[in-house]
Amino acid sequence: MLQVHHDEPREMMEIKKRWPDVQVEGLIHPTASLNPARCREVVDEIVEHGADIVDLSLCFSEPQRPLFQRTMGRDVSPEEALDLTLKPVAYVASTKATPAILLPDPMRMELPYLKHIIGSLIGAGAKILRLDDVVGMGIYPAYKFLFTELTTDFPDVTFAFHVHNDIGMGAASLYAAVEGGATIVDAAVNGYGERAGIAPLAEVAAVLQIFYGIDTGIHLDRMTELSELVADLCKWPIPAKQPCVGDQAFSDLVEVHYTPPPGADWCYSQWKPHIFGNHKRVMLGHYSGPYAIRAKCKALGVEVAEERLRDVQASLRAHIRERKRAIRDDEFLEIIESVGR
Repeated sequence: MLQVHHDEPREMMEIKKRWPDVQVEGLIHPTASLNPARCREVVDEIVEHGADIVDLSLCFSEPQRPLFQRTMGRDVSPEEALDLTLKPVAYVASTKATPAILLPDPMRMELPYLKHIIGSLIGAGAKILRLDDVVGMGIYPAYKFLFTELTTDFPDVTFAFHVHNDIGMGAASLYAAVEGGATIVDAAVNGYGERAGIAPLAEVAAVLQIFYGIDTGIHLDRMTELSELVADLCKWPIPAKQPCVGDQAFSDLVEVHYTPPPGADWCYSQWKPHIFGNHKRVMLGHYSGPYAIRAKCKALGVEVAEERLRDVQASLRAHIRERKRAIRDDEFLEIIESVGR
C-alpha cells in the first residue's frame, strides 16, 4: 500500500497506471477533511484518479480540536466535531473506494471517549481505523494495551497504526501495535518524516518478516537499493549507521570482532548484509590490530607481510590521532606503501 497526499491526484493516477495491483491510499489532511464542502470535492477527485482507499484525517483530542476552529472560523464542541465528520465518512462509503480514518492523538484521549468516536465512525461506514500518534508520546506497552482493547471491542474492522519517532520508540511502538492486533503499520524509506521521522521501512519489514514470521510481501534484498534511490531523489543522505541499509550497518571496529576463526560468522552478527542488498565494510580505528588490518587488506586486494603488520598498526594509530577521524581507503593504502609490504 502506498499513501499519497490528497494534493497529488496525478501521482495517484501515475502509480495506478504503472502498477495497477498496488493499493493507493489517498490521505485527506485536515485542511480539507474538516471542511465538509471541500472534503467532498477532494474525495471525488482522488477517487477519479485511482485512490483505492480514502483516508480522512480527523481531529477529536482536546489539543487538536482547535483545528476545527481554524477551518470553521468558530469554536466547535466535541459532539459537533463528531457530527460534522460522520457525513464525509458516509459519503466516502458511497463511492467505490474503501473508507478509512486517520485518527490523530489517541494517547491524549480518554479510552471510553476514543471508543465512542470509533464506534460512531464505524457506524458511518469506516472500514479502516488508523490511529496516528502524531507526536509520538507513548511508550510501547501502552500501544499493545490500546490495540488489544480496540481489536477486542471492534473485531470487524481493520486497525492500522502511524507513530512518530520523537522519543526514539517509533519501530518498537509498531511491533507493540502488531502484538495488540493491528494489521497495517506505517513506515517510511530511511525513516523520513516530520521532526524525528517515523520508523524506517527496511528494519520494520525485516523484523516483521524474520522475528514475527509475517509475510509483508517486501523484497528485503532490494532495501539498500531503494534507500539509496530515495536518498538521492530527496537529497537527504542515509545515516551511515542506519540499521540494515547504512554504510556502517554491518561494519565492526573493535579488534576482537575480527578474531573469530573461519566458520564463526555468527559470533558478532545476527543477520547478514546480503539479506538487505548491503555488504560488510571493514572499519579501522584506534583499537584496530593485526586481525582488522588483515581483513582490510583482503577487502582492498592488497597483501602485507606478517612482520609489517605491527608497523602498519602503529602508523595507522598515529594517523587517526592526528586526523581525529576515520581513515579513508586511499589513506590506508598510503600507510601501507609508506611502511612497506
